[in-house]
This record gives sequence, structure tokens and C-alpha cells, in this order.
Amino acid sequence: MAYLCKVLALNDFSFEFAGRYLFKNASWHIKPSEKIGLVGLNGTGKSTLLRLISGDYELREGTLSKPSDLRIGFLNQDLLSMDVGDCVRDVVLGGREDLVHLESEIDRLIQKIEIEYDDVTMQRLADAQERFGALGGYEWHAEGDKILEGLGFPTSSLDRPLREFSGGWRMRAMLGKLLLQAPDLLLLDEPTNHLDLPTIQWLEDYLANYEGTYVIVSHDPYFLDRTVNRIAEVAHQQVFHYKGNYNEFLEQKEERDALMMRKYENQQDYIRQQMKFISRFRAKASKATAVQSRVKMLDKIEKIEVRQDERKDFDIRFNIRVTPGKVIADLKDVTKSYGDLEILKTSQAQILRGDKIALVGANGKGKSTVLRMVHGSEPAGGIIEQGWNVESAFFAQHQLEALNLKNDLLSELATVSAEYTDWELRTVLGCFLFTGDEVFKKVKVLSGGEKSRLALAKTLITQSNFLLLDEPTNHLDMFSTAVLAESLIDYAGSCLFVSHDRTFISKVANKIWWIEDGYLKEYPGTFEEYNEWNSQRVAEDMRLAKLDDGKKKSASAAAVTANKPSASVGAVAAVHTSSKSYSKNEIKKVEDAMNVKEQEMNALAEEKTALEVQLHSPEVASSFEKVARITESYESVNAAHAMAKAAYEQLFEEWMMMQDS
Repeated sequence: MAYLCKVLALNDFSFEFAGRYLFKNASWHIKPSEKIGLVGLNGTGKSTLLRLISGDYELREGTLSKPSDLRIGFLNQDLLSMDVGDCVRDVVLGGREDLVHLESEIDRLIQKIEIEYDDVTMQRLADAQERFGALGGYEWHAEGDKILEGLGFPTSSLDRPLREFSGGWRMRAMLGKLLLQAPDLLLLDEPTNHLDLPTIQWLEDYLANYEGTYVIVSHDPYFLDRTVNRIAEVAHQQVFHYKGNYNEFLEQKEERDALMMRKYENQQDYIRQQMKFISRFRAKASKATAVQSRVKMLDKIEKIEVRQDERKDFDIRFNIRVTPGKVIADLKDVTKSYGDLEILKTSQAQILRGDKIALVGANGKGKSTVLRMVHGSEPAGGIIEQGWNVESAFFAQHQLEALNLKNDLLSELATVSAEYTDWELRTVLGCFLFTGDEVFKKVKVLSGGEKSRLALAKTLITQSNFLLLDEPTNHLDMFSTAVLAESLIDYAGSCLFVSHDRTFISKVANKIWWIEDGYLKEYPGTFEEYNEWNSQRVAEDMRLAKLDDGKKKSASAAAVTANKPSASVGAVAAVHTSSKSYSKNEIKKVEDAMNVKEQEMNALAEEKTALEVQLHSPEVASSFEKVARITESYESVNAAHAMAKAAYEQLFEEWMMMQDS
């Protein structure tokens, strides 16, 4: 990137929204290669700041400086409602408009040449193909498919129209479009909101190798810790800057706030001393000059302002009405199918009193279905027995429909139980981001996210002893998620929940459930322990797969060699039939076979190099047909070289084994 000093600068800017200043004389400079996490409480102006940068909102006070050719990509929640008839693949490929136009131009020129050949058109075609290749056009389609599959789209779905997908999947497609576009400055507003755990982990890996600059608004500390090297905090109408990831930001913020508090207290002590002097000697003529000097000094002093934490000290507890028996739910030979679609094969599981179980995994595996089955709102095969004295409460998105639109928030929450005081209900609403006079808003004017938070609050104060929660943190900020986690840790009941928030899972869960190969499985430990165990398991599976693959290659190489009259036939056969010792003659035959395979590898490598030279020559690059023909030959030779190399390595391993015998 050519912008050595800065990508973008906001200087002394202010922005007023709905009669309230979100920013007042604030500044923010974004430099090349910075990976920035933009954090702050809900309503402080994070998304507004991204819209100011993208140009969606006009800045009226202050200045916004950026290079004229700066390419900005902005992923925002408005994209959920996009209704596009193009297929998913074309939507994503459209992120590279330059390649779309070039590909169209190349097709047009080829069609023209097929009808009437002329040198001018041929030269234009050659130039267009050269530009297309230089811009990465020949890898463009493959890269688009790779990104989409990383974001969870099955290959079979890439030709379906985007409008057939839900809002969450549309958001994934728009994210894929931006990633393929690779802008100089990427703005991501809550990119993980509609992603499952495997896809979030894929996005983390992708961003780790992203060469441009990006700003991410996220309420997921785990995600920020792995993707950013700077934190910008929006608070008190300002933007505060910190180096490091989110965890390091918390440490620096605590140190900075403590330092500012000490400076503030020292200054207040100094001011009090000066005020005492002024009050004591104000009436004395002999001290008039000294008094006036101190008055002027206090007028000029730059007052230190303490950044009070905008969060309230919430401490809420979710009580239970009755204590249940030891077993909350017992799942025996449970199955689930929708017609020919098998969701769950015969599975066993048990939920015990005090369990806090996280049901994790990729979307589409049946996590929410299992939650409904345990609750009893979804029919299931097998037996699901609820324990003695169990009182369950279920939270899911469809419960928004059960809210009374005519009630205000306080009244709606009060319908759960008459035992709570208004103060207690307001405290609960505050934890779910409803503060001040907002508690008197009518339910009918709430957004979908606000209704979701209200429905969650209603579920949690039912005094049930078994909670089933489907994505409870989806519309919460970091503070509210932390409050919810602490409340569930202290909760005397049991809980089964679906979540993709790894920080939340790590704090709350003492067991992990997941669905693998159609079976419900359990790990009896924390999320960190499960992750470590699963990583070791995956690594071991990969090791065994490589061993199996090596055995298959060995058998294949032996079969191929057996059909060829060469010195290696006896050697390979001897290797597989003898298990103790090998004669010098047998070892010599394997060595000869290795030499033959090495010569074959070298010849194929030379052929690859020659084809690569041809592909880069101007004469070939100007001809679409030649490029296609030579590319096909190159791929064939490359595959043969890979096979020869694998066979050589297998022979080498067998030779090493013979040496050790």
C-alpha cells in the first residue's frame, strides 16, 4: 500500500445524532496494516463511526482526510435485507468489478474473432488477457469458491439465487464479496453475528493473512484477541487508542484509569490547598497580591477529568422456585429425522442437577432441534424423560411472537411474576441494555434485536430450575454478556444452551455436547479442555489418515511396478513378503527402483519448467487457445510429477526400513 503516513484521518470531528452528540472534538488516525478492534458500549457510536468513514453519513464538523483512490469495503447489518436474484457465486465474484468487466470484454472479443478475424481485435484480446492474468483473473473463480466454502456454503449451493437464503447467509455472501475484493480498508460491523464456530475460526485464519487494513466492531473478545493488534474504544464522545489485542487493552485501560485517578486526586488536593489559602487571606491587604496570583493560576489550570465507567454495577441473580431431583433429563435411544433427512441417530445422554452444558458445532447439524427435543416442543424418537420437580424455561427467537405489543417493557417483564419490585425489574432490563426512560417504550416499537433481549430477560426471571437457551448472547454487548455469564455461573439450576460465543461458553459451561456423524456426544469438562482434547484427536486422525494413505500408495506403487518388466519388481515384492532380514541383492533392487523414479521426477520437473516458460511468453499469453492448451498440459505434468514424487518417497521409506532391519 502506498499510503505511508496514514490510510485515513479524522481530526477534531463532532457528530450529532437525534439531538445528542455521539462525538465531540474527537480525533482518530488509521495507519497502514493496522488491525483495529472498535469497542464500546451499545449506543456510543461505533457503527456511526464506520458509516462516517465509509461516506454513508456526512461529516459536518471537523475533517476527514483520505487518499482519493482509497478503496473501502463496508460490511454492515443493512445487507441482511438484500434481495438479489443473482446466484451466490456471481454475487461474490462481483466484488471484483474490474475482472467482471474484463472477462465480459474477453468473451466479446473471442466471439467477434470467431465470426471475423482481424489483427486489431486479436491485439485487443491479447492485451485484455494479459491484464486479466496480471490482476489474478485466472485464479479469481477458484478463490471465490474457496472463500464461500470457508464461510460454510456447500459447493452444491453456489449456483442458487441469493434471495433464496436467509438474512444470515446473505450476510455471509456479502462478507465473501468483500474478502474477495480485498479493499485497502475493510470495515466489518459485527461480522461473527451470523457465523457458527467453525466459520468464525476460518475467518480468524483468513484475517491473520489479510494484507490490508481493517476495523472490526465486535462483541466477541475471543475473536478480537485473535484478529487485532490495536483497540479503539468509543467512550465519552471520544476515541481512545490502545496497542495490542482486546485482553491487553483491558489491562492497559485499567492501568490508565488508575493513573488518571491518581492524577485527578493529586490535583484536587492541590486545588483544595489553594482554595484554603484564598479563603483565609482574601480579606488581608498584605496578602492581596498572593491571593490574586492563586486565583489566576486556578483559572488557568487544565482540569483533569476522570473517565467514569459508563457501566452500572449490576449484580443480578436468577432464583429457582423449587429444587429438582438429581436427574434433570434422561435421553434414551433418541433419534430425529425429517423424512429422509436424518438429524440424529440413536443417542444416549443425561443432564444432571447443576450441569451447565454448551451444545456446540457448525450450523445445520441440529443443535437447536436437540434443544427443542429436550424441552418437549419438538417430537423425537426414543425416550426423553424429565426428572422430578423439573421446571423448565425455553428461550429461542420464535418467542418474540409471544410478546404483548401493547405493553411497555416494564409491564411486559412484570407479567412473568408479581414477586419482583419495579427496581428489580429495572435492574434486569438495565442488564439487557434498556436504561432510563427506555423501560417505558412500547414493545411494538422495538427492533428485532431489542425484542430478543426482552424475551431473554423474561425467560431468565421465571424462577425455573432448568433453562434451555438458544443463542442467548446474539444481541448483547460485551458487558451484558459478561453479566449474563456471571449470573448463570451463580445460578442454582441447570442449563443447556447453544452458543457460538467462545468467551461465554468458556465461563459458563462445565460440559460440552456436540453432534458428530449424526450422534450426540459429550465431553465431561470445560470448553478449554474440550478444545485441547479435540485438537489432539484431530491431529491423531490426520496422522492415521496419512499412514493409511501411505499404505494405499505403497500398495498402488507395488501393483504398478508388478505390471512393468523392470529391476524393481523383485525388490518391491521382497519388501512386502519379507519381515526379518534383506539380502544385499534385494536392497540393491530397491535402490535401482529409487534411481529410476528419481530420473522420472527430474524429467517431469524439467517439463514443468518448460511449460511455465511458455505460459509467460508474450506469444502464448496473447492467445486464449494456447493458454488453455498449455495450462491443461501443465496440470497433467504436475499431477504426474506429484505421483512420481510420492512413489519415490515410499520407496525411500522402504529402503530406510531395510537398512534398519
